Amino acid sequence: MSEKASAEIVDDAAGRRAELERRIIGFIQKEIQDKSAVLTRDTRREDVAIDSIDVVNVIFALEETFDVEIDLPTDAKFETVGDLVDRLIGFLPEGEPSST
Repeated sequence: MSEKASAEIVDDAAGRRAELERRIIGFIQKEIQDKSAVLTRDTRREDVAIDSIDVVNVIFALEETFDVEIDLPTDAKFETVGDLVDRLIGFLPEGEPSST
């Protein structure tokens, strides 16, 4: 495989991951109480009051959208939005969401 082809594959994978991250952050944004808060990977959980119900609702939305089962441990800890995104993204397929 040529270096150019390898670089295109890496770029495509990075693009898919960035899109998944954007979508997960969008689901989190819908669940938090302060809809005006701007979420980034560095946003601290306590700064926007993400609670366990919000996380459960995000998981339900992701499961429905991607037709997957997310088995996040009930004691899973995260300090930032990025921490949560990283935990959740591992359950999602690399491709497009299910059409169901």
